[in-house]
Amino acid sequence: MSIALTLLFIVCPFAALTFIVRLVCAPFSPKVSDEMRRHPVVHWIWGGFAFLGVLLFLGVLNPMWWPPPSVERRGQRQKVLERVEAAGGWAAIQKDCDALVEQYRDSAFAWHRYQTNALPPALAALNPWEVRFYSPTVLRDFKDEPQVAVVRIKIFGMHSTGGHSTPYFGLEVVSGAGAETYRPSPSRGGVSGNGYRSYSRVTDRIYEIY
Repeated sequence: MSIALTLLFIVCPFAALTFIVRLVCAPFSPKVSDEMRRHPVVHWIWGGFAFLGVLLFLGVLNPMWWPPPSVERRGQRQKVLERVEAAGGWAAIQKDCDALVEQYRDSAFAWHRYQTNALPPALAALNPWEVRFYSPTVLRDFKDEPQVAVVRIKIFGMHSTGGHSTPYFGLEVVSGAGAETYRPSPSRGGVSGNGYRSYSRVTDRIYEIY
């Protein structure tokens, strides 16, 4: 591991600097350009390390650029799947959400990580940041809100001003009437890390939102 870190943080940036200097000098130095023609494989390898060095350099100067959202989301999804398995599977998640909907069918439920009230066991196993539910009874006067029972679970997501924001990743679990036609909609507004734009279907009534 220490060798890999040395390669990443020392060798690659140094390779990037020296390779750029070499490219600048090549048009003006017959010796350098001749060496590049006679040893193309060496320079391709050198260029590969230089490219990694540039990526690292940009990532250090701009924390918001690294890691890419697609890479981070892949890791988030894997962690969620592990937590779902520990909770008893998707059926256990659905069961606890259905129970939550039944308990608060004429009201609303909002839970945040720092609250002391307990979550149902399967939902607690997800280690979420937030769990929210607004019943259709509460939402019936808001025509732009889904008129179905949806439990929204935020598992990852945090905004960082001037730094790298953790992308949003969560679940929407649908219960009762209208579940078969419901599809998640993008969140309105919100800064990076606090909103989502896409979804993927996991089961007939559970969606990933990110």
